[in-house]
Amino acid sequence: MFKNVQIRFQTARSLPAPYAYFFTLAVRPAFKDYLAVDLSVAYPDREDIDDDELIAEGYTRDDDFAWNGRFGLVWQQAMASLVQKTKLEALNEEELDEDDDFWEVSLTEEDGTQKTGMPANYEDWQYLIQELMQATYEAAGRERPFELTYVEPGKEGDLEVQITASFAERTVKVQTTQNGRSKAKTLPWKALQSIMSTIYDVDFDPEEAELKRPRRAGAWLNLGTEEWYDVEPYEDITAMLRKIG
Repeated sequence: MFKNVQIRFQTARSLPAPYAYFFTLAVRPAFKDYLAVDLSVAYPDREDIDDDELIAEGYTRDDDFAWNGRFGLVWQQAMASLVQKTKLEALNEEELDEDDDFWEVSLTEEDGTQKTGMPANYEDWQYLIQELMQATYEAAGRERPFELTYVEPGKEGDLEVQITASFAERTVKVQTTQNGRSKAKTLPWKALQSIMSTIYDVDFDPEEAELKRPRRAGAWLNLGTEEWYDVEPYEDITAMLRKIG
């Protein structure tokens, strides 16, 4: 088990505002049951960007964010597993290309040994930290858990599959209703990555969506907003969600 981890990250110098950001993150095991988290995210150099342009890009004038709290044992275990398989390499900022993100991880082990560098498996760190940041937004009430509803209306009864994934709890819950009968189950957390990659591999057009739950035959997908997308042409999506249900 590690004693604490501190991370500094900054997007590549070539990435302009409003997309550029940097964050600092500190995590440590709290007793044997929790992961204590302290996160601070800042989006620099937005002073000269009009509000209308920020809104058009999906941002606001002040998207800076800070949160501290703790998550459960599953998060402590996930971080410990990542730390265990991480090798830190020497970091020379001057060697970074303008298109390279800056990663610096400082690790303190239980015996007090300290190591600092760039993780050789930085893609694994990038993925887990993005999940952890999403968990903090969820815990702070800024964002809701990931929600998906899939329906197939039919003469013999509707099929409905609801998936709710909480990043804060690292849980994936499935509720299936068919012919008036419901059943519930959970999926391994790692299943969410495959679900989301399959779903978001499609560039859905909101202008082609239905704004009310469709009753006509087909295969329809809702991602927690008012839009319902026709996914009948996408066999990988329909096959996956039928199998999950």
